[in-house]
Formats: sequence, C-alpha cells, structure tokens
Amino acid sequence: MNAFDEIKWTEYPISSSAAYGQCELKIGEIGYAAPRATIIAGVHGDEGPWGALAIRYLLDSIKKEEILGSLRLVPVANPLAMEADSRVSPLDNLDLNRVFPGDPDGSHTQRLAASIVEHALDGSDYVYDLHGGGSWCVNAFGFGFQGSEELVSSINPPFIVESTQKNGTLTGYSMRNGAKVTAIEMGGRGKRENEWAEKIASGLRRSIRDVGIIKGEADSELGTSRKVGPTKVLRPDQGGIFVPELDEESVGTIIEKGSILGRVVDPVTMNCIQEFTAPFDETAILLLRHRMCVVEGGAMIYVVAPLRGKVSS
Repeated sequence: MNAFDEIKWTEYPISSSAAYGQCELKIGEIGYAAPRATIIAGVHGDEGPWGALAIRYLLDSIKKEEILGSLRLVPVANPLAMEADSRVSPLDNLDLNRVFPGDPDGSHTQRLAASIVEHALDGSDYVYDLHGGGSWCVNAFGFGFQGSEELVSSINPPFIVESTQKNGTLTGYSMRNGAKVTAIEMGGRGKRENEWAEKIASGLRRSIRDVGIIKGEADSELGTSRKVGPTKVLRPDQGGIFVPELDEESVGTIIEKGSILGRVVDPVTMNCIQEFTAPFDETAILLLRHRMCVVEGGAMIYVVAPLRGKVSS
C-alpha cells in the first residue's frame, strides 16, 4: 500500500463572499512522528496543477512502511486563484505569498494565510514551497536559503539561486519559526510538464529521505545543479507581440553571450521593436516564455543569471 492511500484529508473553510460562500483549504497528513515536513503547492493560482501532480507522484512512490516521520500536504494552497487561473484571488487581489502569517480577521487571502500557518506550517521542521512557470512560462531553478542549502541540493534543480528571508513570504515566515526551507520553481505549461512533475517528485523523495522523513537507499547518481549569480529580469520597453527564439527545451540550459533569445514586434507591421540577447558570457536561462503572445511594456519575458559553478553531481 502506498502513502496516498493512508493520507487523512481535512477541510478547513475559508470565508470568501456571497457569490463564493466558503472555499475549502484541504490539507493531508500522514505519519505522526518527528521530524515533520510540509509540502505546499499552488500558492499562486496561475502556476497550474504541476505542483499538485508532483505531490501525487511522490506519494505514489512511498510505501506505508517507509514512513519514519510525518508529512503535511497542501496541493492547492489558493483555491479561488486556481479556479480563476490567476496569480491572486479575485476577491481581494492580494498575493498570498506576501501576506504571511496572515490575519484570521482580515480579507480572504489574509485569512487563507492564517489558516495555512495554523494547520500546515507551525510545528514543521522542513517546508517545501512548490512553484512553477504556470500558464505563460517555464522555469528551471530552486532557491537556496542560508542554513537550508541541503534541501534544494537534494532536489537537484538545474540552477540554484541563493536567496534571503523575505517578509510576508511563506518561506520567510517558516524560517523565522525555525524551519529549514526551500522554494522550487520548475516546470510550466508545455510538452514537458509531466516530465517536470516527475523530476520534482523524485527530488522531493530524495530530500525527505535525507532528512529522515522516510527510509530509502541513496541515489547512486544525480544530475548537476549549478549555482548562479544575481538574477536579471528581461522586460520589454513597450508592448507588442513577443516572438521567442528559444523553445521550452532551452530552459535550464546555458547560452553564450549575445545569443538572440527573442524579439518584441509591432502587432501591425511585425517590425522588430526590441531584441533580447544573452547578457552574460555564460547565461543561465532560469525562466522563459516559449510561445508567441501579446505582452505589455514591463512584462517579464526572461529571467537569466551568470553561471557561478557546480553544486552537486
């Protein structure tokens, strides 16, 4: 019997509006001993079902008798935002990942954050916050926080970005509460979405095994994660039609300086308004849009960074 069949699911009602009534935050629990880990996905509703799928793949890979500690699971942290395929809830337009620890007497998103804190985060030794490119881009990196570096290394994303604690975020709150944390940004809508979910699940299994949540043998070989320097977001100066030069296979790879990444063109004449090129000698592609689309001025088109070195192999 696998772990999914043993999960106890609990629904926590979150007050919303006359139209919505109450939405339900569903949290799964399995195991009772220490250490305890929380795995949460869907904090941003436009990041699709890939985090939830990765959680399901993880649970299907764990046998009941392998469990040593305990897991708390939140596959859909922001239900109304997910329904709207929106980054934020349509009720108050607040970013859930900027309001932790929330307020049980606040607006919908603040109440949602408070419920997540009470029922999913408090008391956890390890917290895994799963994000992804979602409906408009694909990502290929993870965040390494000081004191928690082993979590992201064992998940083994293509690139690792060093990060600091930020007020209002799920990981920032959990770090201040004494948990070790990581945030994973992998996958998004495209031909490889299932492959990314499987990769995240495999990395989660390695990580929760390494910290003593489950039993298991160490992997003989891993791919290579690479540390990158400060990230750079590439944005158009004005709106137009974005035409990519790179497809989704390029996310997670290294591009030579000066290589053309994509263009913004005039929607009437199709003349080039702005061209994007790789800015570093070894440019790591952390995020990209891989489909032609309408973009506004200032929209996020690429996230890139200079390569720093290998972390694991």
